[in-house]
Amino acid sequence: MNKKLYPAAIAAVVLCALLAFTIVHNIAANSGDQEQTAHAQEIAEGADQQTAQELAEGAEGADQQAPQEGSADQQAGQAETPEDNTPAPAQNLKDTNSPLSVTETEEYTEKTLRVAGAASEEQTAAVRFYKESPNVPYMGIREYFDLMLGGGLKVEANEDGAYTLTNAAGAQAVVDTGKGTVSAQDMPAFENCFDEAREGKAGSFKDSDAPYLRLREVVYEDEPTPVVFELGKLGIELHANDEEVWFPVAILSSWLTDIAQNRVVCNGDCLYVCREKSAYEMDNGYFSTEYFDKILTGSERAEDLAAYSYAELGFIFRYMYGYPGRTELDPEILRGEGFDEALAAWGEEGQALRAELASRDFKDFWFAMFKLSDGPMEDGHNNTSLSIGVVDADQTDKYRDFRTYTWSKFDNLEMSEFVQKLSAASNGIYNVRPEELSMNKYYKCGDTAVILLNGFTVDARGWNSYYSGEGELPEDTMGVAARGLKKASEDGGIRNVVFDLSTNPGGYSDAAMGVLSLMTGRDYLNGYNEQSKQAFRVYFDVDRNLDGEINEEDDKVNYDFNYAVMTSGASFSCGNMFPFLVKEEGGMVIGERSGGGSCSIQKAVLSEGFEISVSGCKFKLADGSGSDFEQGVTPDIPLEVGVKKEVNEITGEVMESPDYSAFGDLDGVCRAVSGYFQ
Repeated sequence: MNKKLYPAAIAAVVLCALLAFTIVHNIAANSGDQEQTAHAQEIAEGADQQTAQELAEGAEGADQQAPQEGSADQQAGQAETPEDNTPAPAQNLKDTNSPLSVTETEEYTEKTLRVAGAASEEQTAAVRFYKESPNVPYMGIREYFDLMLGGGLKVEANEDGAYTLTNAAGAQAVVDTGKGTVSAQDMPAFENCFDEAREGKAGSFKDSDAPYLRLREVVYEDEPTPVVFELGKLGIELHANDEEVWFPVAILSSWLTDIAQNRVVCNGDCLYVCREKSAYEMDNGYFSTEYFDKILTGSERAEDLAAYSYAELGFIFRYMYGYPGRTELDPEILRGEGFDEALAAWGEEGQALRAELASRDFKDFWFAMFKLSDGPMEDGHNNTSLSIGVVDADQTDKYRDFRTYTWSKFDNLEMSEFVQKLSAASNGIYNVRPEELSMNKYYKCGDTAVILLNGFTVDARGWNSYYSGEGELPEDTMGVAARGLKKASEDGGIRNVVFDLSTNPGGYSDAAMGVLSLMTGRDYLNGYNEQSKQAFRVYFDVDRNLDGEINEEDDKVNYDFNYAVMTSGASFSCGNMFPFLVKEEGGMVIGERSGGGSCSIQKAVLSEGFEISVSGCKFKLADGSGSDFEQGVTPDIPLEVGVKKEVNEITGEVMESPDYSAFGDLDGVCRAVSGYFQ
């Protein structure tokens, strides 16, 4: 693979983001317009609708924007969060995380643990540690449903020794603990809960708490393909009695999450319910445990946790993965035989990485996890690098050697060809974009207006304040789009509106759907479930007149413009989906082919307590014909991308880079779009 060294400034941003030694708590859902200065902020915030593969995009254009929450300088320890959004200081965390009770049996140790982030502060859960895997946390699936999916799950022992699980809607799955299998005729019906999404909260196919949008219904167009998880073959044990079936917490969380990334993580001492995009936002002492202290200061990883974490990677990348078709690992081997077999087939590099991922040396494991999504599993959305939060001076001192090791690894950090392209496009356009558009998010030339959307963000708190009359229209994506469309409408001379997504690496599909509804009245997205092989349509209701109510008055909103979208190779994920949808609604695309990315992001969990992000299987964005957007959209009017020569400030080397001057010539863009719609 063609690679080059990261510039030092970007390498520093990457390292700060990946380590996150000072946790930057996620306030992405509550912030204003978040023009990304560097994708590194998404790792620290955890608003992972974008990925580690986009870390460098826009890092060199940061001086064009005001500082944003989660930016690189804040990750270095200077972050400030609103007073009412700041978690309690991490004091005596080993005591507060300790189990409330412990019961010993011949088969297992059962601990009653606090549940941080649950609806009730008094919420607890029973977590078991079986003798054959004494460090791996297990949880009953019925209790998991009570905690995360509205409850109502019934467990029934069958005559053949298997167990039938029936959810509140009557959908079923069968667990055979002897064989270590889970099967379902209709897996999406068994695992999805739509109630919260219908109320406007994040859940199911609604990926944020945007109050201006609600899930109406999900209609599957095909019969489901039966799904079988062969956990036993991965070395993952299941346990059961007549009332409950016990799974590793990590398996339940990775399996039953949704695109809103509702999930449960466990550090061995406490359960954490995460209902936001970020990891561990409920308590900034997640890593204050004896286990993390030991492995970060040189002790070996626990043998059972090392084995289970590797097995869980096998589960995640065989059964939870969306298979967008970009990885170096053979997707046919990955899908048909498994993750371990795909690594083994990837030659000497794969076999070496396989050994490091299973290693009991934490340093080997840590860097192997980074290399996994930077190398053979790189697809633009996967991020397997491990964020580790350190919150007190005592820990920082202990981990000094580990931090020295990580810095040494990044001295020769290389950027993949995929990241090079995204970074070059993003940085190139930032450098030529007119200040008027960067600052005002709006530009006019003749009969055409340009509205800048640098990401699909949601400021839920801002919207709630606006609806209550206590705040202004938010500066997130929906607010910027609504303000721009209103301004264009009041102008009287505007016929065409261009949405500039040329540096948009993605974000919340809720925000994209909200803007599309404002533009065209469209109320649905098409999707595909890679697991059950079903096409489906998700219907939403949107508060189009922004009065705080969703009703028939919203149908009266009509912005009668010709629409265009400007794209580049940095238009990724939702930034790639949006131009496809605009074309379906009669619009056009100008620029260069967008960067692709069709899968929604799902969170996955390892028994060792870490989270990763993957291109998920549950919602692959698709067009009306059922095809995904992975290859990007071809522009109707291409903009020339030239070549310019620059001197590397660090090495002195003369290097060629793309010249995106045409993207900064907004008058030329407006004339081209106006001519197209004549």
